Amino acid sequence: MKPKTATLDNKIKNRKALLLQLAEQRGIAGLLHGDTKISFGERFMIRHQLDQAARQKNLETIIELASQQDGDEVGNDPDPDWLSHYLKLAENIRHPAMQQFWANILSQEVLSPGHCSIQALSCLRHMTQKDALLLQKASALGCHFGDDNLRLLCGYQYKTLLQGQRQQRLNLGRYRLPYAGLLQLSELGLLHLAELESGELSLTAPLTVVLSSQPMTLQPQRKGVRLLYYRFTTIGNELAALITESTPADYRRDLQDLLAPLGQLSQKT
Repeated sequence: MKPKTATLDNKIKNRKALLLQLAEQRGIAGLLHGDTKISFGERFMIRHQLDQAARQKNLETIIELASQQDGDEVGNDPDPDWLSHYLKLAENIRHPAMQQFWANILSQEVLSPGHCSIQALSCLRHMTQKDALLLQKASALGCHFGDDNLRLLCGYQYKTLLQGQRQQRLNLGRYRLPYAGLLQLSELGLLHLAELESGELSLTAPLTVVLSSQPMTLQPQRKGVRLLYYRFTTIGNELAALITESTPADYRRDLQDLLAPLGQLSQKT
């Protein structure tokens, strides 16, 4: 049997063709075309104009996406310094998915000035689409209990008379959030990498865990239980709040199965 010959179509290009396309888009293909009467200085001006036009297009696209969002809520003018910083960063956002994310930020800021800090914007500017998708996954698995800080609940530990300290855990990698993803979120300043433990759960006060605005309540019946979790940073909380992603059904189900042996578990639908 003869091996199949690789073919090129409009979407699949070889390395040289792809480099030529990228260079022409950015105005840096002069030497790739051989002899040319256009000087380096003239080519620099052309590249500068292309770059400025691309930044203008990026901003206009983001503004258009923000204006398309539903809702007739009363808004307010964002802080002028915040807006200047936002526009300076947003003009370099080219990827459509990231442009939508930045549009969401602007829309929320008009509704509620101060919703997203300049520090959060600066962090977001250095995030790739892959980073944003990772944050989206983590946000979907996040929950609140005790306060408004977002946490990744991954298990619990308890004491036994014969075996001492014991643990029951969820593997977050099953829900497309492996340890390497946690490490990346930590390097971005969005997540505290150290695994933390809660205070001992009270036998008299029910614990409410909220996932995607849907609470479930646990009435503990076992002494010495402490929850294990990772905590989002302040900036991580801000950016995660801009993401509307539902908790995966399998994670919710597995979390319920994890907590059920600790006592009476109920949830609101």
